[in-house]
Amino acid sequence: MTSEKPCIAILEGTFNEGGQLTEAFKEYSQRSNANGQANGGVVLGKYLITENLGQGQTPHVVFVVEFPSRKVAESVFSNEEYKAIIPLREIAFKEVKILLSE
Repeated sequence: MTSEKPCIAILEGTFNEGGQLTEAFKEYSQRSNANGQANGGVVLGKYLITENLGQGQTPHVVFVVEFPSRKVAESVFSNEEYKAIIPLREIAFKEVKILLSE
């Protein structure tokens, strides 16, 4: 039995204009989801954001994903599969934040 705690990742994305309609976004989304799932990631929620009552830029989409551990979460976003799809991400998104919990 492992003593590692699950890690929650909050993913915030702000699309480039029309980015969500591109083939690059579709491929990025499929491959990113497959990479996360292959490493034990479970999407707990996906939210299209319509309003920001706080400060700063409003992301277009937010995902909440649980990973078995922080180490696994870090590896998902630094492995060769994820590095290979970063060019697709850059076509679709102006900004992506990948926030990890303790």
